[in-house]
Amino acid sequence: MAGTHQALAELMAWSGIEEQGEAITPMIHHLHRLGPVGALPLLKPPRHEITVSPTVARELEQFHISRELRSPGVMLGDDLDNIDPDS
Repeated sequence: MAGTHQALAELMAWSGIEEQGEAITPMIHHLHRLGPVGALPLLKPPRHEITVSPTVARELEQFHISRELRSPGVMLGDDLDNIDPDS
């Protein structure tokens, strides 16, 4: 699928429209006219499935273990600038 800006530019070129607002306004009204049943499927963004390979999973696990060994009290997501070194 083309990028959003490219897709809008192509739609504008096909219709001879020069202003983005001039192109977007009728799109909104046409979608609205479809009602919720017709419009909602067109408004759902595509979902990407992320698959982690066994190699990447192993590397992440090794990173997690090495980080835990270096700093056992630091949890993932902690701000390292605000960690009390004496705790």
